[in-house]
Amino acid sequence: MLRGRADEQARIDQLLSLARAGRSGVLVIRGEPGAGKSALLDYAQEQAEGLRILRGTGIESEAELPYAALHLLLRTQLDRVAALPETQAAALNGALGLGDTAPRNRLLVGLAVLSLLAESAGDGALLCLVDDVQWVDQASIDALAFAARRLDAEGVALIFATRSVSHPQGLPELHLPGIDRSAAAELLPGDLAAKVRERILDEADGNPLALLELPSALTAEQRAGQLSPFTTIPVTSRVQEAFRKQIEALPETAQVLLAVLAADGTGDLGVVLRACERFGGRLDDLAAAEQARLVKVSGAAVGFRHPLIRATAYQNVPLTARLALQRALAEALDGEEHADRR
Repeated sequence: MLRGRADEQARIDQLLSLARAGRSGVLVIRGEPGAGKSALLDYAQEQAEGLRILRGTGIESEAELPYAALHLLLRTQLDRVAALPETQAAALNGALGLGDTAPRNRLLVGLAVLSLLAESAGDGALLCLVDDVQWVDQASIDALAFAARRLDAEGVALIFATRSVSHPQGLPELHLPGIDRSAAAELLPGDLAAKVRERILDEADGNPLALLELPSALTAEQRAGQLSPFTTIPVTSRVQEAFRKQIEALPETAQVLLAVLAADGTGDLGVVLRACERFGGRLDDLAAAEQARLVKVSGAAVGFRHPLIRATAYQNVPLTARLALQRALAEALDGEEHADRR
């Protein structure tokens, strides 16, 4: 059972209802790692009684292989390709490595995908799910987005799930915020002390994966309430991995900026940038982190978009590097007003 996602489930139910009535629809679900995108795709599949189902996912190691994701999605429907117009069939076979030559016209590949989805729906309806679109190769996403924009009366429901800053663009979207605090509290185990529950609710900030994983990182004593306010709750491997990939996609100096910001804890933009200069950091690094939606800048203050990004940025740095960051921050804290922090 999904907690705090009633509106999102209703949106999916409507899409499936339209497909059963012969109308096609598209939805792009966007959200940060751990927000529950895959869980909503699972929900759609569970509710798709009577519909044919195609499901594929982007694989990071195949992101540079043209049409790799398209092959994964359509592999069970390849026997239907022969029913397509000859030029479309030849283009799709070429794209998927089943023909003699690679396709020269990407328009024909997109049209072939559209025709194959309609053929797969047949006289009924089709649910097509594509997860982890941020790792889908560009050729596949271009073909799928082309088809998605032209769906009409085929009875096809096409749902993409992706992180916030990736393709496809220009399609109906559903952004996943964090779930509300009451729904979040329902995901926590019942043996947590009250102040520990509140602390985890603050740290997770409505992220379902974090709510499920963070309690498991606590010792029995910490779960019972022996948790210092100065202790950082350890980020478990599943949560850390989700955010680590976003951080490591940035230039090295931008990763240093995030680590300095995490060590600083106040968000004073001037102090952070002065400390980063000692590692070759520049203002462009801040722009890169902001464009990746890892931080948000407001005037002279900068902060992480989610508390777990801060924890991951700091815990991902070796101890010796943390000491260097702290030393750089101390040197950047000039003036009497910063004497205590220095």
